[in-house]
Amino acid sequence: MGFDANAANIAMLKGYVNAARPMEEMFSVKGKVAVVTGATSGLGFNIALRLLQGGANVVIAGSSQTKGDYALPILEEAGFGPDRVVFCQTNVTEEADMENLVKTADEKFGSIDIFVNSAAIWSYAHIYDLPAAEFRRVLDVNVSGAFLGIKQISKYMIDHKIEGKITLISSNAAWLPYPVFGGYPHYASSKGGVNSLAIEAAKELKRFGIMVNVVAPGGMVTAGASTNMCAKELPEEKQDEFYEELMVWQSDAQQPVDTVAIVAYAMSTPMSDGITGEIVTADWGMSHNIVKFQPAIDQYPEELDD
Repeated sequence: MGFDANAANIAMLKGYVNAARPMEEMFSVKGKVAVVTGATSGLGFNIALRLLQGGANVVIAGSSQTKGDYALPILEEAGFGPDRVVFCQTNVTEEADMENLVKTADEKFGSIDIFVNSAAIWSYAHIYDLPAAEFRRVLDVNVSGAFLGIKQISKYMIDHKIEGKITLISSNAAWLPYPVFGGYPHYASSKGGVNSLAIEAAKELKRFGIMVNVVAPGGMVTAGASTNMCAKELPEEKQDEFYEELMVWQSDAQQPVDTVAIVAYAMSTPMSDGITGEIVTADWGMSHNIVKFQPAIDQYPEELDD
C-alpha cells in the first residue's frame, strides 16, 4: 500500500488539536512564583501588579525599605495580601542581597518560575562632561545588577529543574539617541549591555528550558523619569546648560507604563514558549518614527546666514 499523504496530514492535524493547551492557560501565570526587581515604583510595580492579577505569587524587590513599606499596602488595597506578595529590600549590585532575594522567594513561596529585572537608574550628562564615576555607577546597577539576578535565579531554576522565564527590561535608548543633543551615554551603554547579556544568557540557558528575553520600551511617565536630573557631580553652570537644551526637546505623547507592563507579563507566560534571545521593542513606534505628534519647524533656531 502506497503512502497516503492525506491520511498523514489528517493524523498531524489531529495531533495539533490534541496537543493544543486551553487558550486561557497560554496567557496565565496562575500558581507561578515571580521575582521582580525595581518593583516598588514605576514600570516594575506595574509588572508586579499584572503578574499578581494573572495569578502569580510575587516577591517585589527594591533598594528602599520606605518604598517597600508603602508599596505593599497599595497592593493589599488592590486585593493582594501577604499570602500573595512580599517585599525584600535588595541592592541588586550586591551578590549577597541577590542570594537573599532568592532565599526569600524560596522560603515564602517554594519556587521561582519567573524573573523580571526592572531595576535601573540614570541621569543626564553629555559624554564630554560625564564624570567617570557616574558612568560606572549606572552600568553597575543596570548591567551588573541584571547579571547577578540572572546568575542567582538561573542557578536556582537549574537546581530545581524549573523551566522558567527571565525577562530583562531594556530601553530603545540602546539604539535611539535622545534627547535633542544626547545626554544618555551611560544609560544607553548600559541598556546595550543588557541586550547583549540577555542574548548570551539565552544561549547558555536554553538547554535547561530557561527562556531569556528583553522588553525595550521608550519614554514613559514614571516617578523616576519625573524626577530624573543631571549627574550630581556636574557643575551648576553645566546643569543649567543641559536643562536649557532639554526644554527644547519634544517627543510624541508619553506611552502609558501599562503598555509595557503587559508585554513583560506576556513574556512570562506560556505564550512566549517559542521565544528566547529576543529584544521585544514596546516603544509605541518611537524607534520607527511612528508618532502622533510632529513638532513645528519654527520651534528650531533659524539658520544663520554665512
